[in-house]
Amino acid sequence: MAEQMKKERARRLFLIAFVLFTFANGFGGSIISNYFKGVYQVDSVQRGLLEIPRELPGVVGVFVITALSGCGNLTLAMISFCLYAVGMFVLGLLSPGYLLMQLFVFTYSLGDHIVMPVRDAIAMDLADEGKTGTFLGKYRGYATMGSMAASLLVFIGFRYGAFWFRADRSIVPSFCVSLVVVAAALFFLWRLRREVPALDVRKHDEKKKGLPLKKKYIPYYIVTGVYGFQKRMRLVFAPWIIIELLAMGADTVALLGIVAHFGSSMFAPQIGKFLDRYGVKKGLVLESVTIGAIFLYAAWAVHGITSGVFTGRVEQIFAFTAYIFIMIADHFNAVHVMLMKKLSDSPADVMENLSFGLSVDHVLAVTVSGLLGAVWKFVGPEWVFVLGAAVCLVHFGVAVWLGKRA
Repeated sequence: MAEQMKKERARRLFLIAFVLFTFANGFGGSIISNYFKGVYQVDSVQRGLLEIPRELPGVVGVFVITALSGCGNLTLAMISFCLYAVGMFVLGLLSPGYLLMQLFVFTYSLGDHIVMPVRDAIAMDLADEGKTGTFLGKYRGYATMGSMAASLLVFIGFRYGAFWFRADRSIVPSFCVSLVVVAAALFFLWRLRREVPALDVRKHDEKKKGLPLKKKYIPYYIVTGVYGFQKRMRLVFAPWIIIELLAMGADTVALLGIVAHFGSSMFAPQIGKFLDRYGVKKGLVLESVTIGAIFLYAAWAVHGITSGVFTGRVEQIFAFTAYIFIMIADHFNAVHVMLMKKLSDSPADVMENLSFGLSVDHVLAVTVSGLLGAVWKFVGPEWVFVLGAAVCLVHFGVAVWLGKRA
């Protein structure tokens, strides 16, 4: 009984720390596209290229995690929170020039990307047997509610003048709020590390050297690479529908984020329960069909806007719903985490390969962002989303492979 109570307390501290981090991200990284546009007036090609310093940390993160192999998962999380705070401090308070800005975008983003595999590894360590998907879904649901609250405050702040992005590179108030909230999250993470030190132990086989990359894990590497390609839609091109095609600002993006986060808070737990009940193979099929349909809908909506078929309220309705659906669909990433757990030979393999999968994801992100920006500008915005839908066939292929393997 005492052990179960201790585990429940650890789960609460975990949820508080990482939900606060997600809340902080709502004031910082989540509105970085508006920061680039409002402060530096970038075009679509520049925006695509700015994904290099923003997403390169996802590529190098695996090497940072490997280099810090002596650090436990909670220690790594604390380091990542600190990196995020440093980035927000410089971007929010020191008004950097364009080149220096890219360096500290890299810094905060490195912290953000190290968090991703570490967070999932800690969550799986805290989950009860047979309920891993359910706890992941629960965490993602709470985190989404934190993002929703941040989006609401961002909307109010930008609408009524408390927050701003200015071309004179003055102080960025929302980034300052992000800095304060990350500091609070760091405190709760420190408490979790102090109360449950066993969670901060990396489960390593001392005979292993380097990353435990195996042929049997290739399906995971494939789906996470495709996820990296498709994530461009969520992070870059879905917001760009609102920012560039409709010429709307951060307050509109934040308001849409509130709606998307509300939907996600209900959708994410259902994905977790689905995975526990039906398994990863059916999860991949569901992901393939759902995301493919969403991207095709977005392509149709964007074509209608750019061709002039949709105007006024009609174009806003289609653009807004496409944005919301794309945001919600990101929670299918839980399928990939569960796929790695299903394929793995040991807990150490899960942690290390989640970080490696993140690098595969971001190699795709860094290499295709500029190309997709050029497709948007010179071929047509709708074709970016058509390409995102086309690669959904890969998830379906992996599901078939898992069926034959079983």
